[in-house]
Amino acid sequence: MGYQLNLGVWNSVFAVPSVLVDQHLKLAGAAQLKVILWILRYAGKEFSVSDIAQALSMHEADVRDSMQYWTETGVVCLNDNLLTPGTAAENTVLDTEEETIPVPAEVPAVPMPQPQEPSGKKRVLSRPEKPDTKYLGKRMKEDEGVAFLMRSADEIFGRMTSNNDKATLLLIHEHDGLPVEVLIMLMQYAVGIGKGNMRYIEKMAISWADDEITTLDAAEKRIKQLLSGRDAAKRIQRIFGMDDHSPTEKESEMANLWINTWQFSDEMLRAAYEACVNTKGKYILKYIASILTNWYQAGIHEVSQIKQLTSVKKQSKAKKDYEGTYDIEDYESTSVLDEEWDD
Repeated sequence: MGYQLNLGVWNSVFAVPSVLVDQHLKLAGAAQLKVILWILRYAGKEFSVSDIAQALSMHEADVRDSMQYWTETGVVCLNDNLLTPGTAAENTVLDTEEETIPVPAEVPAVPMPQPQEPSGKKRVLSRPEKPDTKYLGKRMKEDEGVAFLMRSADEIFGRMTSNNDKATLLLIHEHDGLPVEVLIMLMQYAVGIGKGNMRYIEKMAISWADDEITTLDAAEKRIKQLLSGRDAAKRIQRIFGMDDHSPTEKESEMANLWINTWQFSDEMLRAAYEACVNTKGKYILKYIASILTNWYQAGIHEVSQIKQLTSVKKQSKAKKDYEGTYDIEDYESTSVLDEEWDD
């Protein structure tokens, strides 16, 4: 079988600046490349963001984000002299090595707002400001690892991440010190459990950084613990009859302790839940946790042993001398158990 060049498709061509291949092919995301190619194809014609979005089956916000990338990296430049007479639309020009090609555009580059310092005392931030898009583009050019992180984020989320999301990832990488490979693993975990949003990822990343989880081995170990806790939490939900309840991080942590570490049976967990509801009239995580903690410390792992403990009374019931009792009635007199667990 032979091959023959189809000359018919060469009857209509357009120029692509070398800078797109030399500098941006490895940096720009798929959506950004699609947008710039479409603009080059229809150079000289008037169009809007909605026109591009409809032609490429993209969301308009993604088109605007792509345009912002090209303007802030200098590939597309704003030119006030190219305003179309009788319209309020701004136009842009594509900066190439050989010529300047007029390219209409809908969205101008929006500079990142700079933090305003009050007069006198300097504002103290608990966390630094996110890097602006210019710095983000600079780091993506300088560091292939950073560029790979941004491309990986697009693939993991299944969409083009916004510049704000990319800035958050860069902040986590450079300020919190999480390596690229660890951040990628964290994003994959978050998306896998249905929490693929940057707010959750940033919160988890800060926690990982505080716990010095900066290697793949440490990240894998933490993810296994988290998944184990989620499985335990689902089991707890079934035992407590709370299938429609979405467990908090604290509930997952405690469920992991009760089931995987302390090895409590379903019957013991149900007994603790019923003791809580019968006494307090509602589910209180801290109350159940205190019951199970005392049972574990007393070596109680069978429901039959619980009744034996109800006859055990401590001589002093003063709060300062309270060392722990395993009588359910005694739990009622302990005010600390009336508070719900703080998440």
